Amino acid sequence: MGKPPPFRLFAISLAVLTAIAVLGALEPASCLEDGRIGVLYIGCMARSTPIWWMRSDPLYSMNFVQATLRDWGGWGPTQVATSEGQVYRMVRLYMPRSVSDLVNRFDVVVLANANRHAVSPRNVEMIADGVKSEEAVSLAMFGGWESFGGAFGNMPWGDSSVGELLPTEDAGNIYIHKPANSFTLVIDRPDNEFMKSLPWDQKQPFMYNYHHNLVTAKPGATVMAHVEGPSFVDHPGFVEWELLENRARVWSITGEILGPSSEPGQVHTMCARGNPWEYTLDFGGNFMIYMDKRPVPQDLELVHKLRKTMFDVTTRKDLLIGLLEFADSFGANTVGINNELDELNAEVTAVLPAYFELRFEEVLEAYEEVVEGLAILEVEAIELKDRALLWVYIIEWLSVTGTAMFTGFVLWSVMVRRRLYREVGTTRMVTQDL
Repeated sequence: MGKPPPFRLFAISLAVLTAIAVLGALEPASCLEDGRIGVLYIGCMARSTPIWWMRSDPLYSMNFVQATLRDWGGWGPTQVATSEGQVYRMVRLYMPRSVSDLVNRFDVVVLANANRHAVSPRNVEMIADGVKSEEAVSLAMFGGWESFGGAFGNMPWGDSSVGELLPTEDAGNIYIHKPANSFTLVIDRPDNEFMKSLPWDQKQPFMYNYHHNLVTAKPGATVMAHVEGPSFVDHPGFVEWELLENRARVWSITGEILGPSSEPGQVHTMCARGNPWEYTLDFGGNFMIYMDKRPVPQDLELVHKLRKTMFDVTTRKDLLIGLLEFADSFGANTVGINNELDELNAEVTAVLPAYFELRFEEVLEAYEEVVEGLAILEVEAIELKDRALLWVYIIEWLSVTGTAMFTGFVLWSVMVRRRLYREVGTTRMVTQDL
């Protein structure tokens, strides 16, 4: 066969380049068949508040592994450990069994105050292999005493296979937290898709009291935000890069901003006691969307309202179910309300595909209808409970009243009528001289 003419070579080349561009622009498919984002959180569960709250969001499949040796993880909302041995046991129970298990179930791995010794060498290698695999699991490490170079003698991550993947180098066993209210987080890349999806309010305590691990950015990494203090102006805060071999996204966030203050007076986290950041849940949700390489929603108020509505619906449904179980225990017929609740659940299930495709307006409209339906069911459930307890109140009233009447009659008979008494004669005491 002869060589194709030049114009044909040009057309073929153009077609190939177009195909490559189209494939590169396609959104990555979630490892979960239903379209959810699988998140594996490893570390201190007491400091996982935004990630923990995300359990109410159906877009995410959340899995937690207690892997801190600080305070034995005893403050966690679940998987509470009271000894170092229990932490190791939880890691064995809840960690994926293999690289294949990891990449088939999870899109993002979060290490937050995860003790490298507790995670174990085998699991450290498994995480690194999952991030470097063709599936390109994303990885984020958040700051804390057991993160990056560690602090107060905790084991560093820098010389591990996971540390090699991070866009930062450890700069010693240093965690910077004094003097208080002296460390300002400055946003360097407000144009980044994730960074511009949130309102970084400098009045928030975590923005001016940013406790953090000391690290340096590796060559080729992008510093999204840095920290300025009394004696420095360039400590990395948020650092990102993508691995060359598979484009996996890897982030270093050097602050411990995931959970509530662990001690009174500390306000360096997003969920500080008494002053939580309104957009904490949006931070976690948008970050996971970004790490999964999906388009990050930019209509903040719309998405914030939807997430808050979802959170409220989940909470109210749980309370309603508890009320129905209580009424049922007193003999109330809860079948009708349960059937209506099932219909509301079906409406939520029906709109999930749209939510997985990030069609937020459509989903919010459906959830607002669910909220209206829940309000009606709550009133019906309270009325049902009151009717069920009416007989309890009547029986209790009759029991108390009957008992009071009976005891009153007995008391009247004995003390007033003296029916159980009979008259006796008068006796005199006779004394005799001895």
